[in-house]
Amino acid sequence: MAINYTSSSNPRAEKMGDVLDALSGGIAKTAANEPKFEPKNLATEVPAEPTRELLTEKMLADRWVCSVARLQRWRTVGEGPKYLKIVGKVLYRLKDIEAYEEACLVRKVF
Repeated sequence: MAINYTSSSNPRAEKMGDVLDALSGGIAKTAANEPKFEPKNLATEVPAEPTRELLTEKMLADRWVCSVARLQRWRTVGEGPKYLKIVGKVLYRLKDIEAYEEACLVRKVF
């Protein structure tokens, strides 16, 4: 695939054209001999945020868009979801929160 880069009246330009032809031919051969890149899925898809099994008061208050004081008040009167108290820290299990949310689900029939 020779391309005429110059006119035949300039010998220096002809040499440059020969060099360019040789380079383009070498590049084409190199590209043909390189192995084709095929991406491999080495790891399974990782979720953007890891799921937590335990939530703090603050995390639950953010989830329900309520105050931490409301959750504290519910615990003193025995309302709200079940909770754990480990080393003085109140934690809520995700499965208990989801069960409480399911129990509070209102289905109206008109």
